[in-house]
Amino acid sequence: YGGQAMKPNPISLGRKALVQHLQSITAANGYSTNAGHNVKTGWVNEVLETEKENLPLICVQKGKDLAPKPGPDGLIKYSGFSVVGVISAPLTDYEDAIDDLERDMLLALSPTSSARQRWMPVGITGITVGAPEQYPPGQGEPTARVLIPVHLHTIIER
Repeated sequence: YGGQAMKPNPISLGRKALVQHLQSITAANGYSTNAGHNVKTGWVNEVLETEKENLPLICVQKGKDLAPKPGPDGLIKYSGFSVVGVISAPLTDYEDAIDDLERDMLLALSPTSSARQRWMPVGITGITVGAPEQYPPGQGEPTARVLIPVHLHTIIER
């Protein structure tokens, strides 16, 4: 390395920025929920084992990447994440609450007119937001969930 300090890894910077940005989902910031007070990383089922008393919850779970594309001096990596919102909900009355959380997450994640968002660190050039999927409570599961797949467009330099 010739004594040069390693540059921060843009993959890690993007993940950390996504988590930090999701923490802005609070009523004080104009959202319907305060899910941003409990944003975790990891596998949602394992996170729920310790967090089931602290709902709503947003879990940033590693998802499937898209194939990288060649870039000018390196490549563009499409880092995949499943952003999962979880609420405590009775079987009979969960739709409005999970819809509120889905709307909050979509508003936070979906790009505005410019592809690069203010919360994205240098090296992250955009985000692709996939179609949300809702999972109602049932089969002994007292929570409702919404999963939104996202891909961060990450520049990896040579």
